[in-house]
Parts: sequence; structure tokens; C-alpha cells
Amino acid sequence: MTLPSDLFYPLIALATMVTAASLIIYLKYPVLLLQFYFRFSVLASGMRIKYIKQDGYTICYGEKGKPKKGVLSMLLVHGFTADKFMWVPLVKSMKGDVHVIAIDLPGHGDSDTPAEHEDIRSHMTTVEKLHKFIQVVGLTDEPFHLVGMSVGGALAGLYASQHNSIKALTLICPAMQTPYESPFWANMKTALDSGIEDIHDACSLLFPQTSDEVQSMLDFVQYHKMFVPTQILQGVVDVRKKYYPFYKRLFSTLVDPDNHCLLESFAHKIKAPTQVIWGENDQVIDVSGVSLLKEKLPNCIKVDIIPHCGHSITTDRPGALIKAISGFREMIMSLEN
Repeated sequence: MTLPSDLFYPLIALATMVTAASLIIYLKYPVLLLQFYFRFSVLASGMRIKYIKQDGYTICYGEKGKPKKGVLSMLLVHGFTADKFMWVPLVKSMKGDVHVIAIDLPGHGDSDTPAEHEDIRSHMTTVEKLHKFIQVVGLTDEPFHLVGMSVGGALAGLYASQHNSIKALTLICPAMQTPYESPFWANMKTALDSGIEDIHDACSLLFPQTSDEVQSMLDFVQYHKMFVPTQILQGVVDVRKKYYPFYKRLFSTLVDPDNHCLLESFAHKIKAPTQVIWGENDQVIDVSGVSLLKEKLPNCIKVDIIPHCGHSITTDRPGALIKAISGFREMIMSLEN
């Protein structure tokens, strides 16, 4: 089929304009490209983006599917500085009959940021907010599967220790005090011992200010190194910058020794069947935490240590993570039958 000559040149001109506009966005405004990519990826995974009002704040979350009798709903809780986007590989792979909710915790993603005067010094404060969210979206109507990674893993564990509505619990490299210090926490301890007032200033891994520092962050949290164009790395810097004031407040909470040991202190109260997943090469939270949790958790029925994998399991070894969680869910179903 041949285009009429009166259409050919206008289409060429349009294509040229679109290409030029895309190139300008890529070179000058990579943050716009990233924001579009994040949103598109969430929607492409099957999630719808939703919002609720809670205690005067807007909480955003992604939801895929609807609750179904006999199929455990899943609530996914992300880590520090992440959001619902981190769960895209997992959500995309889940069967169509699985109801999934991925929350943006306060101050992350598209959720509102807690006010300056609001107390965020304890993980338990966030756990209370999480419970209110769970009630509003109706997850308390039936037992469900709670999944948390890193700081989200600590929150998930603490929540499960306080509430019996959890049918299954998956802790992915949860934030905790481990028997052996990771390289990350060794650096943090050195900074704390030296009396640095603004501890986040000593942590470019979590607060990258340049494209090179973002690349260093990615290399640190993943076993498999990836090349990312400089413009995209700069886009990551620009996306994260608006969150830094809150992240810095929250980071002070994370390095507080009382919070760092909370999961270990409450692990014995977790009654739900529990799975622990860890990257064997995690440099942020040491894999030795597995042995401690196996000892403390009364109902730890599955442990998956993923080889050749760092802290960011959802990007480093997403296939292995999906296989591990799917296997755990099958175990839970078989225990019921």
C-alpha cells in the first residue's frame, strides 16, 4: 500500500517532530521520561492507581484484581525511598485471580508526606497507619498474605506480631539488627560513632546527588551490575530530590537502635506461617539475619536464600523472587487442604 503524496510529507514532518521532542525530553527533562515510565509500568502490570483519604492525608496505592474466595489477597509493602513501582515484576507475574494491593507508604511515591510536627520516630507509628489503611481498603474482611521488603519487611513483621488477620507472611531481607554487620551498616556505625550530626550527609548511597552516585547506589544494591545512561541516572536524582527532606527525617528513625532491633524483639509473637527471603550477596542488610529469624520465628516454614543476588531482589533476581513467593503460596494452600 502506497501513501498518497499529499499525506507522505506531513507524516514525515510529524514523525520528525515527535522524534525531536522525545530527544529534547530525554536530554533536557529526563525526569518527565522517568515519571511517565514509572506510571506506565505500574498500569501495564495490571494495577489500577487509586487514592484514599486517611487522617487528612492522601494515600496512593496500586490494585490488581478483586478479592476471591479461596485465594489469598496480597498486600505489598515497599522499602525505604521506594514505592509501588518496585513491585511491578512480581505483580505482573501473578495469576489473574490473585488480588494484589501495593501501597505507597506516607512520604513515598504518590502518597502525602507527614507534616513536620508529626511524630515518625517509631516504626510502630507507621504500623498503626498501615492498619488503618488495611481497614479502609477492606483487607481485614478475610485473612491475607502480607509481603514486605527491607524496611517494609520490618513493618510487615511488626504488623503480623500485632494482628491475627495475617494468613501468610513473607519477609524479604527485612531491616533488622543482624548477627554480622553488612558493609552498609558498618559504614553507618562508623559515622554514628564519629558524632556526625546529619547522618544522611554521610550516606550518598541512599541520598545520591549526582548521576555517578546513583550508579554507585545501583551497583551496591544489586549483584548484577547494569549500565544506565547518564541522562536516566540524572532523572533518578531529579525524581528523588523532592522527597529528600522527608527521607532525611525518616532515616534518623531507621538508624535509631530501638527501631533497628524491633523486629527481633517482636518476632516470637508472629503466629502466621512465615517465609524469609534473602539475597545471598546483600550488602545492605546481611544475610546472617536468616539464622536469627529462623531461631526467633515460631512458624517459619520456608527460607529462600537467592544466590548471586543483592539487596534489591525485585530488580536483581525478579524471576527467583517470583518463584519463591509462588512456592510459598502453594505451601500455604496445601496446608489448608
